[in-house]
Amino acid sequence: MFETSGRLLSFTKAAGELNVTPVAVSRMVSRLEDALGFRLFERTKVGLALTERGATLQRAVASGFGQIGSTIDELKRDHAQGEIVTLSLASGFAALWLLPRYAEFQKAFPSVNLRLQVMAGRLYGPLEDADLGIRLHGAGSERHPHCLCPEIIVPVCSPAYRAQFGPLDAPSQTPRHTLIHLDPTTHSWADFYRLIGLGDAVDGKAVHHSDPGLAVQCAMLGQGVVLGWLLAIAAPLNEGKVVPACERYVATGGHYVLQCRSAEPSESVRQVAQWLVDEMKAEVEGAMRTLEGLRAIGREPRVR
Repeated sequence: MFETSGRLLSFTKAAGELNVTPVAVSRMVSRLEDALGFRLFERTKVGLALTERGATLQRAVASGFGQIGSTIDELKRDHAQGEIVTLSLASGFAALWLLPRYAEFQKAFPSVNLRLQVMAGRLYGPLEDADLGIRLHGAGSERHPHCLCPEIIVPVCSPAYRAQFGPLDAPSQTPRHTLIHLDPTTHSWADFYRLIGLGDAVDGKAVHHSDPGLAVQCAMLGQGVVLGWLLAIAAPLNEGKVVPACERYVATGGHYVLQCRSAEPSESVRQVAQWLVDEMKAEVEGAMRTLEGLRAIGREPRVR
């Protein structure tokens, strides 16, 4: 009532704006003056006038109300826009799995704004300011409630490429292949060849990429064979866009886990995490059926 009276310099006008009687406004201002111990208004023949102290208080109160109003407007905008959930993930998983399902995500969470933090390297390290993050864990991580996917590395290519050049592990065919290299990586083509018993040398043409998503997309286009991590290639495998280019794959024993930064996450973060786990579980089950006839080669996971 004081702010309105001081702004309009009229108890009657203040009463009209506040939808009360002028007497009520006058009485409340008088009570405020009694509580403060000094006068806020001079009652003159021509109307109200703020005293020096009244003018000082008026400026402070008006500024405070303005800040409160701005804060309320900001809170309303945030509420209308929805909660922001930040997810830290690899570019391959983002490009090949999550983004094609973004319409489904929006349908499931219309009030959530998903913000992606794409990691250029491997999935190690703290989440920092991300609410959720996919990270590689060692043996035993398959029991984690938010386990997404085993770390399985399998060479893949397009169906047309395999029909033309044959399987990668046929010795007479190997030099004809184009190998798509990912730089940097924790598992190179040389590592893979040693594990499957074909020696250290990697023959054939070579193409190098630094982005996992782009490297897999090149394989989908028939440009060569790429070492694909199941986390990224499960969807293309299930859709038939790529097929195993070899009768063997590497199973490290590690697993990708969806970590949560907070011990007490919001309801939206919990729901988004469970959606990712459920959707990825179905995807991985389908991809593993494709790999059933292949031979798994073990290797210790490189987890920091």
